[in-house]
Amino acid sequence: MGIRRTLKDIFKAIYTSVLLIRTWNWSRLFLCIIISCFIWSFQALNKDNYHSTINFPLVIDYERQDVVALEEPPQFISVQVSGSGWRLLQKTLGFGITPLQIEIEDPTKVKYFTAKSLMPDIVQQLSDVNVDFIAEDSIHLNYDSTITKQVFLFVDSSKISLEKGYRVVSPISLDPDSLVISGAASFVNLEPDSFEIVLNENNLDENYDEMVDIDYAPPRKVIFFPEGVQVKFDVDLYFKKTIPVRIKALNFPKDSSVYLARQLAIVEYDVRRANEMQPIPDSLYILADYKTSDMSDSTIVPIFSPPPFMENVRINPEKLILIFPKKASDRRRNRYRN
Repeated sequence: MGIRRTLKDIFKAIYTSVLLIRTWNWSRLFLCIIISCFIWSFQALNKDNYHSTINFPLVIDYERQDVVALEEPPQFISVQVSGSGWRLLQKTLGFGITPLQIEIEDPTKVKYFTAKSLMPDIVQQLSDVNVDFIAEDSIHLNYDSTITKQVFLFVDSSKISLEKGYRVVSPISLDPDSLVISGAASFVNLEPDSFEIVLNENNLDENYDEMVDIDYAPPRKVIFFPEGVQVKFDVDLYFKKTIPVRIKALNFPKDSSVYLARQLAIVEYDVRRANEMQPIPDSLYILADYKTSDMSDSTIVPIFSPPPFMENVRINPEKLILIFPKKASDRRRNRYRN
């Protein structure tokens, strides 16, 4: 019974408290709390001997314009200060602090400078507080000169995907024909002198004239121009053909002691569709010069000057055989004697 009565009294007290809390003026309560916090803060900030670390802003200024920062210079330096709470709060929020300008004639020749060298200027600006020390030992800089380089663009014709039988029949025109890159000299100098433009089209069977994006990924601190190039070239279909061509003997003995085994040879060649109907000249011939004969195998390498429309010319046979009738009869005569 005692436990039940105790629990009953507890629940009754809680219920009574809830009813009482509901009657409170919460707006006035919160206002009182806020005012109390302000009063406490004001009293606390009026005290001295507070310590704090503030981020003092820096600005690196230099005369040379043809430079670039490989690593961004620090924008702040950590300064340990002490003083009244109000002063430190102002400095922490940045009030009354002017960025410290550090003037350098040529930043590419300055790799670092000590933080202690900044102390006089910082103390002058923070005259209403005590400057205890600067957290950093030194400020490091990493600048480089900027240069511009011309990189020539090219298309490898052997990598162009063409329909079977088609070939590139004109010079490949690129407009512009070069890429201009500029930026940090240490990076630009490592870039190649030429850059390949790769065409994504497959099985081309017609003339090409398209703007192609330059898929160039420059290193950091380097920019390039332009972003695209106009690529233009012509293609045409090629056919294989064969024709018989007469052989013209030159510098052979007049006594017929040697002659060619054949009077005609087969010329195989490729011809583009635009020249398919070109007539074969009647005066066309293959030259066999006896002065160039190879007596080790009794042959002559034929000489042929094809018309311009014939491409990839091949002569069959590759060597012309010589016949020596007198030597053959002598061999037969000697064989009969034996």
